[in-house]
Amino acid sequence: MIGLAQKLFSYLFLVILVAVIAFVNWRWPFYNWFGDTPIYRFIWLGIFFILFDFTFEILSKALKQVRLMAEAMSFGKDLKKISDGFKVVHNVSLPSHLIAEYVVVGSSGVWLLSLRDDWGRIKFNGDDLVRDGQALKGLFTGSLEKSYALASFIKEKLGRNFIVSSVIIFLSNKAYLEEVPSNIRGVFISSRGNAISLIENTDIQLIDQKTIEDIVKIFKK
Repeated sequence: MIGLAQKLFSYLFLVILVAVIAFVNWRWPFYNWFGDTPIYRFIWLGIFFILFDFTFEILSKALKQVRLMAEAMSFGKDLKKISDGFKVVHNVSLPSHLIAEYVVVGSSGVWLLSLRDDWGRIKFNGDDLVRDGQALKGLFTGSLEKSYALASFIKEKLGRNFIVSSVIIFLSNKAYLEEVPSNIRGVFISSRGNAISLIENTDIQLIDQKTIEDIVKIFKK
């Protein structure tokens, strides 16, 4: 959630910056600095439309970020319904400045959850997940990078090897995953509604309750 908030504030900052530039240009037109000629007016008109398009793009990204934050908060409430014995940790800081949005530790293993708000019909083309013909590049490598970092972190703290299972979860109810395999290159793909069942019923590495507590304890420290 911290990473999502940081992105949202960065988008809002850019919008404010563009608004300030627009106000300054309205109050003290930039073309007056070079002379009020048709060519300079034409140039600054072009710059205006570029800034307008840039602002629209930033606002679109900001709205998408707000939607993702709302979906993530709602999903966090869903995770509280997971079976007793499973522990959920939010915003786990990892080496290399990585952040795991959610880590779930339970009797079935250690799970790292990556959240997506993409919607529409999702397919797998043999290399990447594709939504409406557009490849969602970097999903597998990004998720696996975090899982490897988390596994290394746990081993460093506890001196034991643990398998960290990566799960990419599509939060939107309008994401259709019927044509997507449930596991691609060691990364599980799940809808929001099936995520808890996947974690509870897929035994990757059996872990006893004391070890679960030990793992969660190092996250909280």
